[in-house]
Amino acid sequence: MFAVAGEGLGTRVVLEELSRTYSDGTGLLPTDLVIEPGEFVSVLGPSGCGKSTLLRLLAGLDRPQQGRIRLGDEVVCDVGRGEFVPPRRRRLGMVFQDLALWPHLTVAANVGFPLRVTGVARAEAGQRVAEALARVELAAAAEKMPHQLSGGQQQRVAIARALVARPSLLLMDEPLSALDAALREQLRTEIRSLTTELGLTTVFVTHDQAEAMSMSDRIVVMRAGRVLQHGSPEELYHRPTDLFVAEFVGTFNPLPSGGGVRAEAVRVLGETPAAPDEVTLSGTVRSSVFTGGAYQLRCAVDGVDRLWTVPDRRAHAAGTELRLAVRADDVFTPAA
Repeated sequence: MFAVAGEGLGTRVVLEELSRTYSDGTGLLPTDLVIEPGEFVSVLGPSGCGKSTLLRLLAGLDRPQQGRIRLGDEVVCDVGRGEFVPPRRRRLGMVFQDLALWPHLTVAANVGFPLRVTGVARAEAGQRVAEALARVELAAAAEKMPHQLSGGQQQRVAIARALVARPSLLLMDEPLSALDAALREQLRTEIRSLTTELGLTTVFVTHDQAEAMSMSDRIVVMRAGRVLQHGSPEELYHRPTDLFVAEFVGTFNPLPSGGGVRAEAVRVLGETPAAPDEVTLSGTVRSSVFTGGAYQLRCAVDGVDRLWTVPDRRAHAAGTELRLAVRADDVFTPAA
């Protein structure tokens, strides 16, 4: 059976006032964060928000300017005390966006490379490589070269290489961004199932909200080097504390009153009257675009043009007068 350190449980990760900024102003501002053993946490945000910096600091690929990192019972970085544990001693695996497979090595040699550089005996290394490849369903591809594999298979090789050293912390930096939509969806399920089965603590960096929502126990939303909010996918979706979070996680329809409502909570009224607990709005359609399962309408509501996403099967031509209804309980007002 494939084992991981810590008796099948991933490590607890604690960041305290961790920061690293660069000359162009990007990076990570002082951040506190706790990730529990076995938790799958996605770090979500636009390019340049600091999410990859956070991952590099965890991995030891970059040094913070202040703060402290604890992995389990070990302090692996403490700027104030001058302590810094190099990556190879942090008991972690990492999957990069570009995969970084050696083109001249076989699949087995690529997977076993971390064991070779750390001096693991050949017999034990061979067993671990076989276990890791079996885990990602690539046992039959052990002697193939990377160029002989599909993009999805290459991604599985990178995952096997990250697992072969039996880490208790897995770091993944936008590993699915180069794949097509169908393959991304398949690998999301496989990665989540694998990390759950192995009990790995996982930090998964992405700019794709669908990935974060479908895979995570908890999502950390970042902007301009700061953590704006973290919580379960349901908590961030239904109770965003910040306007940016509300708009970045799911589709958010702003109301003239300053509140907002999710797209699926909007109802287009025909001749049917609104329910007693519903708020009604009237507007004129300026344009309508079908997005698959919903329409995105540019609609003048109370004299202000706004984009509305409504789960309606009917097209609405320009000039159509619409009445929209939302339940009062579905309206929330995040901070600006």
